[in-house]
Amino acid sequence: MRPLIGIGLLCAGLFGLARGQPVEPRSFPALKLSRPPVIDGVVNPDEWAEAYAVERFWSPSRQQWGAFPTRAYIGYDAEAIYVAFICEDPEPSQIRAQETKRGGYLENDDTVMVLIEPQARGLEPYTFTVNARGAQSDDFPAGTTENIRWRGDWQAAARIAETGWSAELRIPFRILRYPPRQNRFGIILERFIPRLNEIYTFPNMGAYYSERRQSLWTGLEPPPPRYPVILLPYFTGDSDPNQTRGRGGLDIRYIAGDPLTALFTLKPDFRNIAADVANVDFSYTEKVLAETRPFFQEGSEFMPPRAAFYSLRVQELNTGLKAFGTLSDWRYGATVGEYEFQGRKRQFGVGRVRYQFAERSFINLIGVRLQGDVQEDTLGAIVDTQRITGEGELRLTAAYYKLSGDRDGAYQQYTLLRNARERLPNYLLQYTDIEPNYRPRLGFAPETGYRGLKVGVLWFDRPESERLLYTETQLTATRRTRYGGARLDEGVSASQQWLFTSLNRITLNLDYLNRPPNIDRTLGVEYAWNVLDIYRTGSVFVRFGDQNGGRSLYAQFTQAYELAPRFRLKLDLESLDIDYPDAPSDRARQLIFTLNYEIDPERAIGGRLILNRLEFGGEVETTRNFYLTYLQRVRRGFDLYIIYGLPNASRTQNRLAVKLITPLEL
Repeated sequence: MRPLIGIGLLCAGLFGLARGQPVEPRSFPALKLSRPPVIDGVVNPDEWAEAYAVERFWSPSRQQWGAFPTRAYIGYDAEAIYVAFICEDPEPSQIRAQETKRGGYLENDDTVMVLIEPQARGLEPYTFTVNARGAQSDDFPAGTTENIRWRGDWQAAARIAETGWSAELRIPFRILRYPPRQNRFGIILERFIPRLNEIYTFPNMGAYYSERRQSLWTGLEPPPPRYPVILLPYFTGDSDPNQTRGRGGLDIRYIAGDPLTALFTLKPDFRNIAADVANVDFSYTEKVLAETRPFFQEGSEFMPPRAAFYSLRVQELNTGLKAFGTLSDWRYGATVGEYEFQGRKRQFGVGRVRYQFAERSFINLIGVRLQGDVQEDTLGAIVDTQRITGEGELRLTAAYYKLSGDRDGAYQQYTLLRNARERLPNYLLQYTDIEPNYRPRLGFAPETGYRGLKVGVLWFDRPESERLLYTETQLTATRRTRYGGARLDEGVSASQQWLFTSLNRITLNLDYLNRPPNIDRTLGVEYAWNVLDIYRTGSVFVRFGDQNGGRSLYAQFTQAYELAPRFRLKLDLESLDIDYPDAPSDRARQLIFTLNYEIDPERAIGGRLILNRLEFGGEVETTRNFYLTYLQRVRRGFDLYIIYGLPNASRTQNRLAVKLITPLEL
C-alpha cells in the first residue's frame, strides 16, 4: 500500500469512529467553597458541606457499585481544588499502606486518585495519588523533573480509622495548565483496593475503564493562569585523589499558560544521574533503555516517537532549548540543542505538531534534523484515531517517516489495537515496512530492510474465586521477510499467568522463533511471591531451550526486604549461559544490589552496587561499581545531592561530589 494513500483511507474510513459511549454522569456542577477545609485527613462534614458529594463509586470489573462503600467531596476556591474521600473497609487491618516517600511506588497500596484534565477534551489527565498513610505521588501529562518547586507543590493527608480510612487533598490551580476563561475540567475520582485487585470510579464508566472517560466538572471559575519564570541554577563540587574541580549550570522554565512551556538548559549535569541498566538476557538486537535525564523526560510525549528520535542517542549535551504546549485543537513540541559525539560537535532539532480533526482523532507531523560532521533529515506523519465505549477501546494508527541525507530510507507502520474489558478478547494487528537504509542516527531502528506482520490476542479475567484473583492468556505470532524475499524470522509465543488470592503469581512462557539459520525453542517459568508488598516481594524466573544456535539457560532472582523501618534493600541476580557446538560459549552474570534509607519523606540515603561479567563472542566486559547518595528534595529551600562514586562508571570511583540546586522565581 502506498503510504499517503493508506493514511488518507484511514482518515476517511475512521472519521466516524471517534465518538464513544458517554459516562454517567456526563457532567456535575463545580461548587465554590466559602472557606477552605483543613487538610488533615479527617473529613469533617461541616468543612465539606458546600462541596459536591459523590455518594457511591462504580466497579468496572464487577459492573456493579463498589462492595466497599466509598464517598467523596469535591469543591474549589480562588486558589485550589479540594477533594476528600471516605473509604470504608470491613477489615481495616488488611489496608495496605507501605510507601511513605513522596513520589514513591504506590501501585500496591490502598490509594485514592484525583484525575484532572483541564482542557475538558478527554485527553491525558494530571494524576494525583495518595495512599492510606498520606504518601503522595503525581503524574503530569508532559512529564517533569523531581524538583518540587519546578514540578509544583500540592498537599494531602490521610488517616486510618476503625471503619476504614480517609484522605483529603489540596491541588492549587497554579500547577495545572489551562487556557484563559476555562470554565470546565474533565474529572475522574478513583479508589484502588489492592487485595481485591479492584478500582472503584466516579463517574460510572460501564464495563471498560479508561483515564480518558471523564465526567465534566462544569461552571468552574478558576483564577486567571499565572506562571512565573523558574530558575534552577546548580553548582557541583567534585573531588577525587587527582584534582578538585567545580562546575555550574542553569535550567530555566517558563510557562505561558497551556499554550507554552519553555525549558532551557546550559551545561546540564547528566554525569551524576544514574542511567537505566540493561538486563543480561540474550537479544538479537539492541535493547531499549529508559530515559532518566530530566531535560529529556519533561515534555517527551510532545516529541517524535522513538523510531525517529531516541533521546539516549544524545549523550554529551552542551546546551538545549525545548518548547511544547497546546492551543485549541493544536499541540506541538520542539527541541534544539548541541551535543558532542566522539569529540565532534553536532546540532540537532526535533519537532512534532498534532492537530485534532475529530473527537479522539489526530494527525501528527514530525521532523528531526541532525547537522555537524554529518547531516540528515527525517520527516513524517502519523494518523491516530480512537473510539472508546463502555465495552472497550478501538485504536488505529498509521505512521510514515522518510529519512534523507547520506542515508536514504523510509519507515511505515499500521496498527489496529483493541483493548476490551475482562472476558472479551483484546487483539493487536500490526504491519511494518522498514527500508534497508532507514538507519537514523538519532532514531531507534535496530533492524531494517524487512516487511513484517504481527498478530496478538490477549484475554484476562478477575474470576469470582476463593483462590484465584486474576488470570491472563496471551498469544502472539510474527512473520518478517527481508526485502530480497528471504525470511528474517517468524515465530509464535504464548504466555499464561495466574495471580492467586495468596498474592503469589505463576507465569508460563512458551516461545518458538525461526530465524535462519537458527530455530529457537524456549520454555520459561516464573514464580513470584508477595506481589503487592513492595518491600518483601520477590521472584524466580527460569527459561531454557534452544537459542541462537546453542543450548540456553537464563535465570533471574529478585528479592526486596525491609531490614528495619524505612531501611530497604533489593537484590537482583541474573545468569545466562548459551553453549554452542562449534564456538565459544556465551556467559553473562549480573548482580545489582540497591539500598535506601528514608530519613523522612523529603530526605534519603541510597546506594547501588553493580557487578557483572559479560562474555559474548569471545569478548569480555566487566563492571565493578559502587556508589552512595544523599538526596534532599524539599518544598522550601535548596535541594542537596551528595554522591560518593560515579553512578555510570564501570569501576568504583574514589570521588566525592556535592550538588546544590536553588530554585528562584521571577
